[in-house]
Amino acid sequence: MKAIGAGGIAVAALWALSLTGCATDAGVDKPQAAAANANVGAEYLRKNDNERAAQAFQRALHYESDDFTANWGMAVVSDRRNAPADARRYFEKALAARQSPAVYNSFAAFLCKHGDTQAGLANFQKALSAPNVTDRADTLANAGLCLARADQTARAADYFEQALAIDARQPTALTQLADIAYHAQDYMKARAYIERADSATTLDAEQLRLAADIESAMNDRAAAESYLKRYHNANQPAASSSPGQREPSRQ
Repeated sequence: MKAIGAGGIAVAALWALSLTGCATDAGVDKPQAAAANANVGAEYLRKNDNERAAQAFQRALHYESDDFTANWGMAVVSDRRNAPADARRYFEKALAARQSPAVYNSFAAFLCKHGDTQAGLANFQKALSAPNVTDRADTLANAGLCLARADQTARAADYFEQALAIDARQPTALTQLADIAYHAQDYMKARAYIERADSATTLDAEQLRLAADIESAMNDRAAAESYLKRYHNANQPAASSSPGQREPSRQ
């Protein structure tokens, strides 16, 4: 099915289709109805409207219980609702429908967040082994982050280095290697990584603070103060998400 636009008219039309299906399933093209409702759910999910997203995904699953997008969407919604058992079940159903590298990556990030490092790494490896994987550097960096948060620094560094071998500007790998080098008191290496990261991406508040700490350790007061000024400007409350966690796209 062709992807549906995000415009209000299209969304209203899809809602009309779903309401028609609720009255009776007779004559309804169930795969099409499932895809339409899953697309609506994906739009709501991108707007962080979890309740409406869940309603649309559940309607999609009423028509097709193995709909890939709806199951992936419900996995994300369930995770946002702090319902990990439901999230895991929906992730597994999505992967049973389609072995997508993006879902393996998303499921892996979910597992790492909930402390299941080994299962997370296994799913990252499945993502990397897929013939159609397009973001190997990001997947390797996310696997490294999973290990770093489990205090497996040496293994994490290996994944980060693999990520940089593919994409020398991969920001997660650069900032994490800067942090590892800083805590190993290898300040020159830490500075090199954080400067590369600063040229590759916009550093967040935590990363700017790390940069300031690195420069302080190097006794470069001016550079440290420059990073601290940027840190104070950037240090605004913001919603956080799991590294590697993704949302389903429309079918």
